[in-house]
This record gives sequence, structure tokens and C-alpha cells, in this order.
Amino acid sequence: MPIKLHHVFHVYSQKTPFQFEALHDVSVVIEEHSFTAIIGHTGSGKSTLIQHLNALLLPTSGSLEVNEIVIQANQLPKAVKKIRQYAGVVFQFPEAQLFEEHVIEDVMFGPLNFGKTKIEAKQAAQLALQQVGLDESFYDRSPFELSGGERRRVAIAGILAMQPKVLILDEPTAGLDPVGAAMMMSLFTQLHQQGMTIIIVTHDMELVLKFASHVKVMEHGKVIKQSTPKDLFYGKDASKDFIKPPLVQLIKALRKKGKTISSTQERSLTDLVQGWKVS
Repeated sequence: MPIKLHHVFHVYSQKTPFQFEALHDVSVVIEEHSFTAIIGHTGSGKSTLIQHLNALLLPTSGSLEVNEIVIQANQLPKAVKKIRQYAGVVFQFPEAQLFEEHVIEDVMFGPLNFGKTKIEAKQAAQLALQQVGLDESFYDRSPFELSGGERRRVAIAGILAMQPKVLILDEPTAGLDPVGAAMMMSLFTQLHQQGMTIIIVTHDMELVLKFASHVKVMEHGKVIKQSTPKDLFYGKDASKDFIKPPLVQLIKALRKKGKTISSTQERSLTDLVQGWKVS
């Protein structure tokens, strides 16, 4: 089932001197089983938008449909647990969702909260930690004694343990070294191939080119463009507002040197790069 937003507005600190409109009349559809990238400059509303997708934030006006449940303005749905099990959000800063004394307990928290037995929750947590590359040696460690990259993996595992249908990630590779980032993107690709809807907020245009099937571009709280990576970077209305991925920059540099590269060759190269997904 797609996620649908209908004329969503969100205003922080409403009716105060600090009132700020973070989302303005957003109407979009995020297709089921898509790998969607949400991009835009800092402050464009990306993080605010994704927090609406599982009712962490509620619209000031407008509505959403998530898992066939309607989220109305300023009204927490009765089926909020069902929404949050369906769509899990991993925050940009993992410290925002880590709080237990030990890693294994932190990852078990979600499944326990959604009705799993302690044995079932532990099994789900162990599987999720294995998926993100953390072995048994991490189980009894404090999340707050880990490196930034390790904390990010624990936060991702905590959401995966709930077995969501939609995985939403805010800057998922931030704080990871290149090997760790490649491993995480490989995991997200595998989950996507298994049918999970993946939504990422990112400033990394190379990730967008390599992995996304759909792109939503935000500016000043609005979705100003909905596209595919190829059209975003190569189409006649290609955006000039973002740093292009290295491949796009290379092609443009070659053309400036007088090399002839047809649109067909350009798109073939992109198809090749989109095949370089670490397995």
C-alpha cells in the first residue's frame, strides 16, 4: 500500500513568537516497494516530513494515509502502534533512540512493545544485530560506549527487529566509514529486493544515483519536484542546485573536452553504475 500525503502543513511553535512553517501544502505519494530518496538543502523540511510518516509528528492541517490508516491533523490515531510497526524511522542522530543499558535490551525494546515474548524479542534482536554486522560481543555493551558508526548500526537494528514494511532513514550513512556505509547500503538494497519500501533522506547524490528508484526534491517546506535519478541528473530539467555525482561530473567534463557522449551512452553508463551495488 502506498503512503499518501494530502495537503499536509506543519507549523512548529504555533501561535507563539517562534512560529515556523516547516511543511507547506505537501501532497505526494510514496509508492509501495519503492526506494525513494528525499533530498533538499538543510532546513527544507525533509526530517519534518519523514516524522509524519509514522505519526511521530502530526499535521497542523491536511492528512496522511499509512497502512490504510488515516492520520488527521492534530489527532493521534488509535491505531498508532500499527502505524509505527508498519513504518519505522531511524533518526539522523542515533542517540535520540538509544536508551537501554545494554545493546541487546535496546534492540529488544521494539518487539517487546509490540507484543512479542521475551524469547521472540531476543531472537528478533539477534537477527537484526547480525544483519547490521554486530556480533555477540556487542550484546552486553552499553550503546553509549560504542563509536558513532556502531551506535548507528544499533539504532537501525532496533527498527529492523520490529520487521517493518517501510524503513525510513535520515542520513543513514552519516558517521560510517566507506566500508560500513557500503555494507549498510547493501543491506537496504537486499531488504528492498525482498519487498520492503525504503525511504532515505540524504545529501549524498551518489547514493541517490546508485540506489533510488524515485526522488522527491524539497525546498522551503514544499515538494518542488518528483523525479527519477536519471531525469534529475540527466534530464532536460536536470537540477542545478545539487552537487552532481562523480559520474555525472565526469561526463560533463568529457563533453567540455570535446568528447562525444550520446544520451544513450550516458544512460547506459548510469545503468552500469546502478549495478555497482555492493553485495
